Amino acid sequence: MANLTKLISLLGLGLLYFQSCSERESADGIEPASRPPSPAQPKLPDLSEVVEKRMEGNTTEAITMLREYNRDFPESHAILVQLARALGEADQYALASFRFDQAIAAGAPQQALKEAAEAYAYANDYHTSAKRYADYLLVEEDDRQAWLKYGRVLARIQQTTDAINAFSKGADLLTFEDCLLVGNLFASKKLLQQAEYWYNEAALKKDTSSEPLVQLLRLKIDNQEKEEEAESLILKIEEKNSGILEKTDLAEKCANLVRRRKIGEFIRKGISPSGLSITKLISVLKQPVQSPLERIIAKGPKLPPSRPTQTDSFLPPEEDHNSLLDPEIKNTENSVSQGTSLANAFATPPQDQTYLPLKSNIEKARIAYLDRKYQETLLSARAALKENPKSADAWKLCSQAHFQIGETQEAEMTILEAIRHDPTSLDIRMDYLRIARETLSPNRYLAELEKAREIFPESSDLVWELARRYHLVERMPVTAGILYRKVLELEPEGSALARQAEMEILKLRE
Repeated sequence: MANLTKLISLLGLGLLYFQSCSERESADGIEPASRPPSPAQPKLPDLSEVVEKRMEGNTTEAITMLREYNRDFPESHAILVQLARALGEADQYALASFRFDQAIAAGAPQQALKEAAEAYAYANDYHTSAKRYADYLLVEEDDRQAWLKYGRVLARIQQTTDAINAFSKGADLLTFEDCLLVGNLFASKKLLQQAEYWYNEAALKKDTSSEPLVQLLRLKIDNQEKEEEAESLILKIEEKNSGILEKTDLAEKCANLVRRRKIGEFIRKGISPSGLSITKLISVLKQPVQSPLERIIAKGPKLPPSRPTQTDSFLPPEEDHNSLLDPEIKNTENSVSQGTSLANAFATPPQDQTYLPLKSNIEKARIAYLDRKYQETLLSARAALKENPKSADAWKLCSQAHFQIGETQEAEMTILEAIRHDPTSLDIRMDYLRIARETLSPNRYLAELEKAREIFPESSDLVWELARRYHLVERMPVTAGILYRKVLELEPEGSALARQAEMEILKLRE
């Protein structure tokens, strides 16, 4: 009985030991030997053959092979990158950008972001391209070439400030086109000094192109203080590429500027600049001025020949010669010879003769203007300008004649020349304002009035004109009232203008 009990206990211990061993094997992951082995993973294909086909130009075959590889290995980012590059080489940029995005999602390196951005840019999807460049440059911020491409894309989508900042990261790599683009970006932000700098940089990079000079001209042509620089640019552009300005929207502005600033030369050459295009105007300016005709100097002695000692054979005898004379002449000769001696001739006082002085061209122009002969006024004034191109009076008479015959544009150009030669003349300034009232916009005319008042603060006529402008056109009664009172200060008490100013002040109070 005791032996039986021991046997049962031994059997129980054996069962417990076997059970614990089986649990330990399952915990260690030991599978039973009867389970079959798992199949081996397929190996990725060698892509060197595909790369070789791409390099040889067999893009279509490379795309076909890569699509087969992609079906077998859809998660391989290496195959997706090669497929995207091959599609890009086949100009299928939309598909290429899609494949690059797949490769990025599959874990492709950061370089794929840059290639995806380039593919989107070629596909004209600039907004997505900008996003890919931004993601790439967060990691590779030292890639200056990528910054340049990023700036070009940002300029396309009108993100001006960001584009300027991007270009600044790779400023030393800017091309001719990039310099022009940066100049345009600064010009759109009204940063004219920076725009001018980049246009000059573009001109240095490609001195055969006139485009940078045209862009510089856009910055200066509307600025009166830089008209001389604008004129120089116009001449330089036409010299470099004749006719290029005719194809731009600046043609009319350039023509007006040249007419205004070179009117003296046109007059000296006897050419009317109105109606001529900018190219023809420049070609006229290049023509040399014809020199006046040289005096014809006769050869030989300047004195008459001496009286011959012998009677010429061709003259008739003296008696026959005298018979040919008119009887009245014969009697006169006899009376002179008989009654007049040398002493009597010198004793007789000479008769007074009045010689009228020759009129100058300026005087002729003034008289013609008063007689309302405006074409004669122009001819005489132009003749005076040929004698003295700096004659402000001649320029003024030209302007007045042009204005009277309805040529307001020529009148404005010539009166501006008169101001240039005599800026301190109030009469010339008043003539200019009368013409400007017809030719300038209301705001520009008001600015010219204010400028004239600063130059001639004691002119009651200018203050009166300015007061009327604020009163009747600008509808600013307070300012007009101040100016009317200024007229009262400048004018003597009781003058017609002072009385009129008092009446206007009373009207304003009502």
